[in-house]
Amino acid sequence: MFGVDDDDKPPIDWDTVRNIKSSVQTKTIFNPEQCKKIEDKIDELVAAGEKGVFKHCTVDRAPLRNKYFFGEGYTYGAQLQQNPADKDKPKAKGPGNEKLYPEGEVDPIPTWITDLVIKPIEDAGIIPKDWINSAVINDYRPGGCIVSHIDPPQLFDRPIITASFLSDSALSFGCKFTFKPLRASTPIVQVPVWRGCVLSMSGFAADEITHCIRPDDTEERRAVVIL
Repeated sequence: MFGVDDDDKPPIDWDTVRNIKSSVQTKTIFNPEQCKKIEDKIDELVAAGEKGVFKHCTVDRAPLRNKYFFGEGYTYGAQLQQNPADKDKPKAKGPGNEKLYPEGEVDPIPTWITDLVIKPIEDAGIIPKDWINSAVINDYRPGGCIVSHIDPPQLFDRPIITASFLSDSALSFGCKFTFKPLRASTPIVQVPVWRGCVLSMSGFAADEITHCIRPDDTEERRAVVIL
């Protein structure tokens, strides 16, 4: 986490801070018992992925982070040409080139995600019933991260919903990343995301400023379900 004395702390733009905070909501939805059930299912899912149970495009592996697509999957970044069928096609790079995989390329949403994760969020009134058509699980190891980005609107309807499990972390806004070594600057705003909480993001926070998970803030293994 960051402090007021950090050398790279950006100047405070209070309008930006207010706009971010007004367009992000967090709430505890899952109690420890519910979290444990979901986390056990995530462990089973990871084991199944190691055994090659899922379709090729369902699992995306990266250093310190594995991603599992269900319902819908999408290409992005270096993954824009991971499908073997696309190996001879020219690579498309940069924001706006992300796209959905063809129907049937990823596995359907597991029943346990619908029952244990999506339904409680629906019951809490955070999303309408039957609105969700995809679920993505990011499984972060300690030090894992996702660099600053804006979730492409052609892939993600708003609000963007995440549910956090296994440990606590923070979602950071307005960071700049440098590489070799990997480092993220001090954020403009950090929003805590704790085990059992659901975050809803729309408006300014979703569309007008980048967000990320910094490696500094993934101190333990963490899993997040993105809807």
